[in-house]
Amino acid sequence: MPSCQSASCHLTSVRTARLGLAIQCQGRGAMAADFEAVLTALLSTDNQIRKQAEEAVQNVANRPEVVAETLHHVQHAANPEVRHLAAVLLRKWVPRHWTKLSPEVKSGAQQVLLERIAHEPVHSVRRALANVVAATARGTVPEGQWPGLMDFLHQCSTADSAEHREVGLLLFAALFETIGEHLQPHVPAILQALAAGARHPSALVQTAALSAIEPLLPFITDAHVPAFHSLLGALLPCAHAALAAGDEELLVQLCQVLVEVAECPAPLLQPCLQQVLEMCMIVATNKQFEPDTRERALHLLHWMAKYKPKQLTRLKPLMRAIVDALCEMLCEPKPADYDDAQELPPQKAAAQALDVLAIAVASQHVFPAVWQFAQAAAASPDHDRRHAAVLGLAVMAEGCSEPLRKRLQQALPLVLSLLADGSCEVRGAAAFALGQFSEYLVPDVLQHYKDVMPAVFRLLRDADQDVQERACYALDAFCENLDAAEILPYMPQLISELLQVLQTGRPGVQEMALSAVSSIAAAAEQAFQPYTAQVLPVLQHFMQHPGKEHLLCRCRAVESAGIIVSTLGAKDPVIGPHIAPMMEAVLAGYAAADSSELREYSHTMFGNVARALGEEFAPYLGHVVGLAFASCRQEDGAEFVGDDSSDSDGDEELGSDESSDEEGGGRQFNVRTGVMDEKASATAALGWYAEACPRAFMPHAEECLQVLTTMSQYWHEEARAAAFDSLQKLTLAAHAAFPPAAGEPVVLSQQVQLVSEQVLPVLISCVEEDSSKPAVGAAAAALAQLLKRLGRGAVQPTFLEGAANMAQLILQNKAACQEVEDDDEDDAVDDEDVAAEDEDLLGAAADLLPALAASMGQGAYAAAFLSLHAEPLLARLRPQQPAALRAIAAGAAAEVAEALGGRIAAVVEPLLTLMLRELQTEDDINRQNAAFCAGLLVEANPEKAAQFVMPLLAALHNMFRPEEAAGARDNAVGAVGRILSSLPQGSLPLEQVLPVLLGALPLKEDLSETTPAVGALCKLLLSDQLQQIQQFVPRIVQVFGEVAVQPAAPTQAKVGAAQTLMTMQAKFHEQMAPLLAQLPQEQQAALQMLVSS
Repeated sequence: MPSCQSASCHLTSVRTARLGLAIQCQGRGAMAADFEAVLTALLSTDNQIRKQAEEAVQNVANRPEVVAETLHHVQHAANPEVRHLAAVLLRKWVPRHWTKLSPEVKSGAQQVLLERIAHEPVHSVRRALANVVAATARGTVPEGQWPGLMDFLHQCSTADSAEHREVGLLLFAALFETIGEHLQPHVPAILQALAAGARHPSALVQTAALSAIEPLLPFITDAHVPAFHSLLGALLPCAHAALAAGDEELLVQLCQVLVEVAECPAPLLQPCLQQVLEMCMIVATNKQFEPDTRERALHLLHWMAKYKPKQLTRLKPLMRAIVDALCEMLCEPKPADYDDAQELPPQKAAAQALDVLAIAVASQHVFPAVWQFAQAAAASPDHDRRHAAVLGLAVMAEGCSEPLRKRLQQALPLVLSLLADGSCEVRGAAAFALGQFSEYLVPDVLQHYKDVMPAVFRLLRDADQDVQERACYALDAFCENLDAAEILPYMPQLISELLQVLQTGRPGVQEMALSAVSSIAAAAEQAFQPYTAQVLPVLQHFMQHPGKEHLLCRCRAVESAGIIVSTLGAKDPVIGPHIAPMMEAVLAGYAAADSSELREYSHTMFGNVARALGEEFAPYLGHVVGLAFASCRQEDGAEFVGDDSSDSDGDEELGSDESSDEEGGGRQFNVRTGVMDEKASATAALGWYAEACPRAFMPHAEECLQVLTTMSQYWHEEARAAAFDSLQKLTLAAHAAFPPAAGEPVVLSQQVQLVSEQVLPVLISCVEEDSSKPAVGAAAAALAQLLKRLGRGAVQPTFLEGAANMAQLILQNKAACQEVEDDDEDDAVDDEDVAAEDEDLLGAAADLLPALAASMGQGAYAAAFLSLHAEPLLARLRPQQPAALRAIAAGAAAEVAEALGGRIAAVVEPLLTLMLRELQTEDDINRQNAAFCAGLLVEANPEKAAQFVMPLLAALHNMFRPEEAAGARDNAVGAVGRILSSLPQGSLPLEQVLPVLLGALPLKEDLSETTPAVGALCKLLLSDQLQQIQQFVPRIVQVFGEVAVQPAAPTQAKVGAAQTLMTMQAKFHEQMAPLLAQLPQEQQAALQMLVSS
């Protein structure tokens, strides 16, 4: 090998016979004599020689003449490795220099490339040359500058030679990825070539045909579907031949192609869907195949469930066979050499597939088979089958929650019994199933807490740490939804067991235990206080743990500390002294560890402490605000994979994703999602800081406004939603720091005016720009808060108009985020998630209506409501709307009626017509909101409502049944009270109404409705109708006494009741004194105190 010391290589004078292009090069040093020597040196294992050769190549890489010189060595180098490397380099340099070459050189290069592909004997070099052809075609075919290319490709793809066929098919794949639209006229012929390739006996040709299908799919139109079905008919024999030969590599590729076909909107799989699924299940259930191969075969099932669930469920016998086969896969033991980080064992792949089916497909096609299997397998002497039984039930919990909920009385004892199984794997799976039940079967599963809690306690002491970890997960999920009263009896043992786990468990177990502590603290609320002295030192220990393996434990400890501080408050005698050391520990850990997750939890903890301390948090602002700014401004952790300047000596995949810049080369853009979570947490924290200590935060306000405005445009919806909320908090903090003068209309201070003029447009504009429902909902909720709290007249008319238009667009379902629809109507969507987003968005818009009334004033908003909001709100109440959305609309109508009173007379009749229908629905919330709205409408417009009163009373009467939901019944009571108070004396059958009303008092849940009910009774007692209701007076006195001692009952109602009784006693002492004396002493004392107050 000649020396390359300090070489600055230039090309020597070389004559390429084919191109007739002379390249003049001059060089210093031995390497300049021959470019082939430079290429050879690039392949050297000597780092120094290779480095000098790389420098030599860089010196000529930017010269157009390098294309001809490199092509010469593709033709003539004797060493196939040199030819291969020359082709790899040429692929990079052709896009860079093509426009600078003369027409003669371009034409000659195209001819040489095709001839070399036709005659090159080495497979890897042919592949590399095909890449060069694809790169060249990108810039020439669209301009019509390579007229012979397609004829060459068709000749190759139909040639007798397997080598030529392979290259032709691979080139089709590459060209469809780059210039597919220009190949559209050739699609039918290419489909025929691919079908022929799939039937070819050569595995290389079959592989090449498969590789061309995916890039071709975007260009398949309805006219091509029959031809594609012919291709599919060729793929099935190819698959069966691969099955017979045990060719797993080809089977994996085929399964991947079929997944892509399943995603295509056109009905490409329909004629052969059953055969395709049967083939995939044969692969998936073949125990001789590698786990990865079997898992890949199940991917088609995943995608069919997601994209074509209706097609899947039409094959009912096959669906049952698939579910049965997956259940049997659950029973397979975990391989002895299983590597959790590298592969998915068959049992887990099957569980994953069942989970996807349960979520995406109607439960009647999945659950019955799994339930039948689980019942039988749970009693098996084989621990693998018992393990499969609980694992199958676990993955049913989310997607098949309703049928599983109906069988909870059988399913839960089955799971609890297997928590004590002799196999640690079975116990762990049972604990996982219990955790899944706790997440997806609430509130039903919570009723069994007396059976669940002791069983989980036993598992916390299990000798197997995997079981302990699953037990902590189950405990975390279960306790998260318990009420304080339910969890209170178990608190001593809960804390004791978890502290023991935290002392002895491995990091993974400790992390789950710390998460359980967080859930228990949130559920127990004030009942957690006696245990803080034990728990907080342990949390501080984990906050300061230096080991990398304990990083997630640190995160959970920080989270737990924040929840405890937020729940119990900074004034708690135990919490208070711990706040400063905990803040110091978290700040120190923040600086010491480079972890997005730790920073995320730290921001949340700082926000919780700010909420607890209020103004006393001010000394920490100098530390935490800058950290939040830094998190928001940091790069997303993006990285580019693939670099055009680097040289590769390996074969490059034909058709790889190339950038469109003239440099060429494949590049991928990766984003660390942990950074996104950190940014969202930091963005939310800034709002909490501003809210906690408004005056102290003002020096940071200007910079904070800039940061939050930037975050409101961030790519992820959670961060945008946090930004909208924090912008609202920042504005209100400025309002608190620089309050307006007293009186209405409110005149904002100059500082608040400047902030609001920047914040309000950001919140309003997102309704027409943002495609995320949660983000737009957050903006609408933030806007509603601002309108309410800034006061009447504070917001400029332009912004009020924008807010009103925002509410209108959402009500009309015309916001940008509501108009994003999926192109494939058969695609499966997570209906529960979509429904929840729709409900939250409509709820935020509903909150805007009374907020607009508060800001604009009754008169101005009444006109806006009738012109902008009334019709779309009525439309939201029509029967074809989902019940949950109707419930929200009914609540919104109620709040508007409460805010505007008689000014909405024009819509009282249509609203009451719709409320009558809602009062008879099966949904508790709908009846509850309809009752509330109906009562307010009658109260606001008794004349307009008169014709509806008797039908309303009849509908409301049904809501006084014992089985009625407490909240709905309480609102029915309030509605009857408002009707009684609003209508003229003598217009209602009191002898029928009062017994029912009094029987439902005092209220149980929505005690705010006590006010209209008690108010109506007081009015009757002091009216001319007293004699008519005389028989009910003793019961009324009893009700007033009971209300007087209800802590949560409204003071207005209690005082009204007490004063009415005092008036009655003064007027009718002889009759009233015995009635009052019969009340319990506690009630008498409470009434006396209320009168005195």
